[in-house]
Amino acid sequence: MTRALAIALCALAFGAQGAFAAGKDELARLAREAAGGSHEAAAEMERLASQGDVLAEHAIGLMYLGGRGVTRDDARALEWLLRAANEGHVASAHDAALIYQRGGAALANPEQARRWYRFAAERGLASSQTNLADMLLRGAGGPKDTAEARKWLEAAAAQNEPHARYLLALQLLDTHDDADRRRAVDLLQSAAAANEAHAQYRLALLYGTGEGVEHSNDQALAWLRKSADGGSAEAQYLLATILATGRYGVPRDDAAAAQWLRRAARQGHVDAELSLALALGEGRGVARDPSEAYGWMLEAARAGNPTAKELLENMRAKLQEKSP
Repeated sequence: MTRALAIALCALAFGAQGAFAAGKDELARLAREAAGGSHEAAAEMERLASQGDVLAEHAIGLMYLGGRGVTRDDARALEWLLRAANEGHVASAHDAALIYQRGGAALANPEQARRWYRFAAERGLASSQTNLADMLLRGAGGPKDTAEARKWLEAAAAQNEPHARYLLALQLLDTHDDADRRRAVDLLQSAAAANEAHAQYRLALLYGTGEGVEHSNDQALAWLRKSADGGSAEAQYLLATILATGRYGVPRDDAAAAQWLRRAARQGHVDAELSLALALGEGRGVARDPSEAYGWMLEAARAGNPTAKELLENMRAKLQEKSP
């Protein structure tokens, strides 16, 4: 389970004072205090959860997930979330699915992730509808089903879920129907305006090619920068490439390019790993560091990049030639 996921899930329970239903003020107070590190509040929350209070079960599950007021324990978090989910608590079903989908090897279970996403999706939760559709499109946790995925994307997009609008736009862009493609652009624009980084990246590409929109390098670069700032590794890598080459009227900036390459490489973008290794090896835009360059080259090679593999083999051959 990643720290980012744990923090995001904990925010669901503790980020807003209205997270609990009316008449549960005491539970809300305990949750806030436990999130602030009160062991007494956490113990009281667990007592309530043990008595079958479904909201307490949900909250204590998220506390264990984030280590807020208790020792972090993903397995116990899942246990409490499943108790609440089995009693019909929709948010708990979604959160349990997230753990099954994105948790560590010990907890990962894509079939169960799909099951609980479906449970919450059928009860109208847009985020579960989106995640279920994504799994259906990829064939994760069960058979691939594009038609069912489309149904759930339409449902989530109707609730203005940005990632659903992005995924639905991708489906529509693949058609040869002009009306579908126009709708795809509208969906991308609405998702991009809602800070969906993947949609911003795809919209940047459309402006760069003039596909479905009026060609504009300025718009393309603006959306590309927003996407990169929003965490898209693809956007970070493309922006680094543009900065390194000075294309589209952008002043060449090797230092900025290296920074974006590092951000993309840290997310596992294989081409960025290779490019960062080359920049570090040459001292281009960054202090020369052969050791770190070798490390990133090794990462890219392990991920299957053929150029990285060839360069590594050449480096090793040269080292063997130099050895007595």
